[in-house]
Amino acid sequence: MKKLSIILSIMAGLSISAQSSTLVINNYSGFDAAGRFMTIGSAGAGSSQPYMYAQPNLPYTVYTIPAGGYTKYDKFDNTGGSNPIPITDWYYIDPLNSANTAVYPYNHPTITAVTSVDEWMGFAFSLTDSTGYTYDTFEVGDPVLSGGFLSTSQTGPNTGSSADWFTITTSGGQITYFQIF
Repeated sequence: MKKLSIILSIMAGLSISAQSSTLVINNYSGFDAAGRFMTIGSAGAGSSQPYMYAQPNLPYTVYTIPAGGYTKYDKFDNTGGSNPIPITDWYYIDPLNSANTAVYPYNHPTITAVTSVDEWMGFAFSLTDSTGYTYDTFEVGDPVLSGGFLSTSQTGPNTGSSADWFTITTSGGQITYFQIF
């Protein structure tokens, strides 16, 4: 019976999708993309799993992908440091234990632990110019994980800019792309 319990525990651990993909971000547009970059538990919206928001990257007051910007994140706990667009802090929300809800540095053990249950979800953002003027707003990401809140693709009516979120499978694993044109 104990052996069966161990096997079931291992199988349960394997069924969690965990952070299954690297995220590559490209902003080919001439606008900054400023907003809320989100992760969520692999069970999706409405689950009791933790979720996170990227904190502002300097010199901005919200998480921003600057015009022409590129970055790549392999895991939540290596988003800081030498990344071209670092996420040095995450706002972590734990629906089951509010005492854990706080801002943590990207390399904190809590952020490392959430890698086993969270996925990249999406980005709700505005396209802005250098003065902060907003031209278009977008809600792009994984519609399944977001419970339909986000779309995989959207075009701005004022700029004609498009934003796309998609995942491909390669021999090295899955790669999720977020691109703005």
